[in-house]
Amino acid sequence: MVLRVCLISLLVILVNTGLRAQLNTNQRIKKITATNKIIALDSLSMVPQSVKVHYNANVQVDTSLYQIDYAKATFLWKGAEGIELTLNYKIFPILFSKSYYHKDVKLIEQLPIDNSSFYSYKPQAVENTLFSMKGLNKSGSISRGIMFGNNQNLSVNSNMVLQMSGKIGNDIEILAAISDDNLPIQPEGNTQQLNEFDRVFVQIKKDSTVLTAGDYELKRPNSYFMNFYKRTQGAMISHDFKTEKGIRYSTTVAAAVAKGRSARNQIIGQEGNQGPYRLTGNNGETYIVVIAGTERVFIDGVALVRGQDNDYIIDYNTAEITFTAKQLINLNSRISVEFEYSDKNYSRSLTYLSQQIETDQLAFRLNYYNEKDNRNQPFLQTLNDEQKQFMATLGRDISQAYYPNVTEVPFNENEILYERLTSVGGIEYYRYATEPTLAKYRVGFSYIGEGRGNYRINSQSAANGKVYEFVEPVSGVMQGSYEPITLLVTPKQQQLITVAADFKPKKQSLFSTEFAISNNNVNLFADKSAANTSGYGLKLEALHPILLNDKGLKLNTSANYEYVSRTFKPIERYRTVEFNRDFNLDAITTEATEHLFSAGLQLFKKENQNIGYTLNTFTREGQYQGYLHRVNGLYKAGKYGFKYDGSLLNSDATANDGTFFKHYLDANREVFNLVAGFVFEQQQNTTAHKQTDALTGNSFSYSIYKLYLQSKASQSNRYKIDYSFRQDQLPRGTELLNSSHSQSVNVGVDLTKNVNSILRLTAGYRKTGYENGFASVNNDESLVGRLDYNLNAMKGFINTSIYYEVGNGQEPRREITYLEVLPGQGIYAWNDYNGNGIKELNEFEISRFPDQAKYIRIFTAGTEYVRTNFTGVNQSIRITPSAILKGGKGFQKFVSRFTNQLSYKIDRKILASDGFEVYNPFHTGIDAANLISLSSFLRNTLFFNRSNPKFGVDFNYLADGGKSFLSNGFDSRKRNERGLRIRTSPVRSTNINFTVNQGNKNYNSELFAQRNYQINYFELLPEFNYQFSTDLRLTFAGVYGSQRNASEFGGEKNQNVTFTTETRYNVLKKGVLTGKVSYINNQFTGESNSTIGYEMLSGLQIGNNYTWGLGLQRTIGNGIQLNISYEGRKSPQVNVVHTGNMQVRAYF
Repeated sequence: MVLRVCLISLLVILVNTGLRAQLNTNQRIKKITATNKIIALDSLSMVPQSVKVHYNANVQVDTSLYQIDYAKATFLWKGAEGIELTLNYKIFPILFSKSYYHKDVKLIEQLPIDNSSFYSYKPQAVENTLFSMKGLNKSGSISRGIMFGNNQNLSVNSNMVLQMSGKIGNDIEILAAISDDNLPIQPEGNTQQLNEFDRVFVQIKKDSTVLTAGDYELKRPNSYFMNFYKRTQGAMISHDFKTEKGIRYSTTVAAAVAKGRSARNQIIGQEGNQGPYRLTGNNGETYIVVIAGTERVFIDGVALVRGQDNDYIIDYNTAEITFTAKQLINLNSRISVEFEYSDKNYSRSLTYLSQQIETDQLAFRLNYYNEKDNRNQPFLQTLNDEQKQFMATLGRDISQAYYPNVTEVPFNENEILYERLTSVGGIEYYRYATEPTLAKYRVGFSYIGEGRGNYRINSQSAANGKVYEFVEPVSGVMQGSYEPITLLVTPKQQQLITVAADFKPKKQSLFSTEFAISNNNVNLFADKSAANTSGYGLKLEALHPILLNDKGLKLNTSANYEYVSRTFKPIERYRTVEFNRDFNLDAITTEATEHLFSAGLQLFKKENQNIGYTLNTFTREGQYQGYLHRVNGLYKAGKYGFKYDGSLLNSDATANDGTFFKHYLDANREVFNLVAGFVFEQQQNTTAHKQTDALTGNSFSYSIYKLYLQSKASQSNRYKIDYSFRQDQLPRGTELLNSSHSQSVNVGVDLTKNVNSILRLTAGYRKTGYENGFASVNNDESLVGRLDYNLNAMKGFINTSIYYEVGNGQEPRREITYLEVLPGQGIYAWNDYNGNGIKELNEFEISRFPDQAKYIRIFTAGTEYVRTNFTGVNQSIRITPSAILKGGKGFQKFVSRFTNQLSYKIDRKILASDGFEVYNPFHTGIDAANLISLSSFLRNTLFFNRSNPKFGVDFNYLADGGKSFLSNGFDSRKRNERGLRIRTSPVRSTNINFTVNQGNKNYNSELFAQRNYQINYFELLPEFNYQFSTDLRLTFAGVYGSQRNASEFGGEKNQNVTFTTETRYNVLKKGVLTGKVSYINNQFTGESNSTIGYEMLSGLQIGNNYTWGLGLQRTIGNGIQLNISYEGRKSPQVNVVHTGNMQVRAYF
């Protein structure tokens, strides 16, 4: 809060110094990991010839190794994958590949018709803001409001959103995004570019000095050992300048509060399982929140791109990652995810300093990083003196910091509490209780593994929260997975200092050194000597090119040496993603001093004709010695192309030695506008115990043979198809035996040349067979695919778009909890049906009135997953006969008055099975036993005289449904409705609507059978509107409704009659006054204090009910708007309920 006040105050001071036009730099610097996939670099088009690509400390890359689409701002790398590239480029202020328009012509057909709007005067919109200043780009508002009533406590709500950019006096630029929203959610991770609505900052720039306060990112500096990506909140200043002698100085200083902690998850893929895969924290936390945009995802060492159209999507709030059809996951997929997650155990400060001094030949760099927990400010854990003393005794061994998590507290009906008992076996245990005299203990449980605890989750509990139950051990063997303990998290500190120097005697030559000191304290409660470790690192590098002749024959030479002491602790991974695998280190976990040496030669005739050799030696003192030889080559001449990458590792460890051979060959030839090629890939790791010669579990072998045919990247319409065969071997005794074989087919189509027919298709099929008893099944089959198609045919007669996706994955059981919020800010209401005063899951309903909307529903993914096949389809079809029958007469004119609009969406998951029906989204009914989850919606509307203001008819059909896989069973809803709407305007100021709806709605809960219903309903809704003038409008409306529940679910019924009068008075440039009064008569038969009663009565009571409301929207001066609303209702035997809301909003 203090930070936000400071930001707002700073902004106000700056704004009042005088504003002029904005001047933003168009220079961009971006670091990427090279892959052979198209990478989107920017959201704006790039300036041609402004791009420079560097690697290895500013060594410039030849332009023949990459391809750039400047209009789309995309980058395609043609060289070796996995290296880090730095791109410098400039951008235009727009994206040239995007269509721009003032109004979308599609809106002409998509906008619904409100007949009264034909006779309403609407003045031209003018700027109406709190302050207007020339040259200032701004948007946003600030609001303050209160909500009050006799059935709720007073609640206050506030909101401020402001985006501003401009240039103030003395050439000072400002860029700001300010908000006082405390959002509990983050942006969806299903697009490559995130909509970061939760970022709050103010940035001030003058010349080459930039000050940022608020939310900002800290990224890896120009350093070998120091690598990090942090989302922080605080202040950062950077300054660059150049002296008259050409010396360049660059300084960055930052002080902030760290939002999260870095983590890395290694995930072994499952055959045919696209996810979601759950990410976990450093301490094994299963429920974490990933900080948006901080993740880096790799498969087999290749960096992936986020987005539904790319490689993966991620749910930041549940920490679940799912892979798209472009990445067919199998049991051989090596998935690595690096990310930051929210860790609020302690307040954590972060300080950072970077200083760089450069000339044309020399460069010096100093970087300092310090991240420290404040041990005296714990947040999510409340620590007493005994717990602090307990952690102080642990020293560095913090993995077993488990502590009893039981606290005696007063009874609270809103909390899950337990009583203490003793089992038959004499074990003291805890049991959930609701009796105030017994429920005395607040108990927290931790998952410690299957069969290692005495408690399990009670899936049959109706409590509003997770309840654990004790399970008696059998013959001394524990039967549960949880214990009433907690893992205490110790406060930590991590520091790293790097000092580096570069010397460039020639343009392409480089001699570089970097020295690093790390300090890592894993337990600030313990003595420093017991918990603190310091370490050292040294990096030496030399690069030197040799020109062999005048025809461009060049030899690049390189040599590197790295030393890391046993206790050196980097902030994050600084070596390549698969460094440990390349050197066969996966089984080695103990600390050791390390030496890494490499020397390489790369011979270039042209940039696309080169061959190289590198020798790497890696030593872990007293544990391991490895020699890695690598050969790579690239040859492109005419229509032929060859690429080779091979390596051989000989390793000698304490207990075993091994050989690891890797080989990759890609040969291709251009055929017309296509490229045909063959890929052969082989890896074999044979690591054996020295004493027995038996192969270790790290040993494996596989061979891949692949044929492909694809179009050139420059083609507007692109195609790709490939077929591959893979043979795998695993160790058994002293030899490798065939373990599985698989065949895969991948297809890709991208047809975008015809703007009226755009097709994108990605599909993959894989069939796996298992051999020699290495798996319990004979074979697996998996299919993933995604289709996007947009069609505009016959001059707009048919306009359709379809998205269809199939795949395989898994679905977790989800747990529901209702959380109380301020009145009016929730969605659900609580009705104490059984009168016990305890909030139970079967007592929450969707609220019909704002004063009762006090709860939100939270879904939490459990630890139990089931394998599923998923299918998703989303299509809209619009048929407009008038597009081809314009000017027709007779029958053609009659047909041209019709328009049909169909839209539907289905997302379905069923238990994994075989057969074509698993890919048919319409095949499985909502009641099917194998249906795990469903979200479906279908609406079809047939319009007659859609654009005619005097008369029209709409025929509607609506069907929706949903099914959830919950911890206490399945929960499903479905609805079908048919409707007819007739509208007419017999005279200029009159509008009459007549609507008839008939349908049914079902609800089924596996655990709470008393909530189930099957209601058939009928509705008749007449409406009369009269427009007295441009200022006054009067509406009379009625409803006759009949509802009946099926006899097997109780047979309740209700007849409803409603009369409503509504008026709207508008004063030009002043405001709007609205009023509404309704009379509702309910003739209900059944138990009204129940789910079915609440549903049929819409939250009201049997008999005569009255509701009324008033609303005032008043414009006060420029940019200030006052909103006042009042609602009331009266039901039989219920006191009058009054609810008021007042809000003032100012627009910037």
